Amino acid sequence: MRDAYEALIPGYISKEEFFRFGLEQTIYISDEKVKMGWEALKKKLKDNKPLFMRGSKDAAHNQMYYEFYARVLRNEQAKRDPSNSQTPTKMMEELSGLKKSKDLKNYQLSTIFGRSKNVLCFNAPWNFAYTPNILDPLLGVDARGPLAQEFKKVFQAQAYKKFKPYIEEFNTMMTDNHFLRETDEYLHDLYDNSLHKNEIVEIFESSLRDEIEPISI
Repeated sequence: MRDAYEALIPGYISKEEFFRFGLEQTIYISDEKVKMGWEALKKKLKDNKPLFMRGSKDAAHNQMYYEFYARVLRNEQAKRDPSNSQTPTKMMEELSGLKKSKDLKNYQLSTIFGRSKNVLCFNAPWNFAYTPNILDPLLGVDARGPLAQEFKKVFQAQAYKKFKPYIEEFNTMMTDNHFLRETDEYLHDLYDNSLHKNEIVEIFESSLRDEIEPISI
């Protein structure tokens, strides 16, 4: 298969140089602001304040997520983000003090660890960064191939090292025995009592398991 980026690298620039450029030019929220934003997010979750997630086109799928958060995390105000990017964009602008249209050129907002239907990850300041547009083929949702996989690995490793305490706290929350037990009970009840076909619930379960999977490098 022909890969345009593999033709550029190392034909015109070494892979190591390109990767170094990508990592060095990535803009993160400062640790101080990440800590502040993460603490505020956890308080919103606990206080039953509105929290957004990236929605899907399937309204029933979204509704099962809303019900999951209401039952398992006791937050009844999970909602679909109006544009599927409005919330993290606003958060990034406020906490970094930088706007793409005003302060940056040829940058885009990138998610680091994904999990955009997880209300914690979709709103977490440690899960987003501004990256050069040229990295989109390596980081975007359509990124494919060994080069993209290799860069994503070092990209995530850099962020994990930088924000390790917050990510490990997220992992602890996602592996808590009570949380996992209630998750299993919710899914069991969906299969038993849901108005949806089992195939629909199976798709939701697969999605949910991915969303609550701990982050590892």
